[in-house]
Amino acid sequence: MTIKIHEYLLHCRENELAANTIKNYANTLNGLNDWLAGQALTKESLIEYKLILKDSGHYKLTTLNQKITAINIYLNWDHHPELTLKQFRHQSTAHRESINQNEYRRLLRYSTGELRLLILTIGNTGLRISEVCGLRKSDLEGRVISVENKGKTRSVAIPVFVKKQLKKFMAGKDDREIIFGKTQSWYREKLKEVAEPAHVKKSKVYPHSLRHYFAKQFISNGGDSTELQQMLGHASIRTTTIYTHMDPNELSDKFREIHNV
Repeated sequence: MTIKIHEYLLHCRENELAANTIKNYANTLNGLNDWLAGQALTKESLIEYKLILKDSGHYKLTTLNQKITAINIYLNWDHHPELTLKQFRHQSTAHRESINQNEYRRLLRYSTGELRLLILTIGNTGLRISEVCGLRKSDLEGRVISVENKGKTRSVAIPVFVKKQLKKFMAGKDDREIIFGKTQSWYREKLKEVAEPAHVKKSKVYPHSLRHYFAKQFISNGGDSTELQQMLGHASIRTTTIYTHMDPNELSDKFREIHNV
């Protein structure tokens, strides 16, 4: 399924919607279409896009919900109400459940080849799936690489042990060749496939969950939130501190460690 932006905006004009409303719809749908980069529009990709918008720190909650409303109106117009998204709750600041350390290790154990390298790379750098899919063989030579996202540039270092495996994978290939050259939807589908043998809930296995895992591990190992903000490329520290929040299972584990006598 692709986004029919031109047809939809024509429909909006024919129904005499306000110019600002049409402009907002166009901006929202064009942003979604650019992010999809040719991949199919699915419930899974919509949910991930929704979370990425929130992670960016560029939008207030009311603006995020306005964008979700615009997307939902389009989906209903295109006869796909089953794809509509839930809005963010004003009292909620936590992400959906992501993988823990044991689950991450099981995903690595049950994956092979390119998929395993993708998991390893995101899990050790916190890169977004779109950023990982832009890595080239030449990026493995320097100590740090420059990553551009939404007009901003940050420096990222790939750990040596990960670099060694990526170099072996890219042996004999041109320096300008993309390391992870398949579509983002391909990697998403393969992650879902490996979830079952790895005994991890499919709802927890998606590219951004690996980025969450990296952030959670950094904080749990004594990392500073301001350092993490720079590493992840968040515009706001408020976005970064979401990773310090614990889900119910993590809270339960922490309480079990308490032994005050």
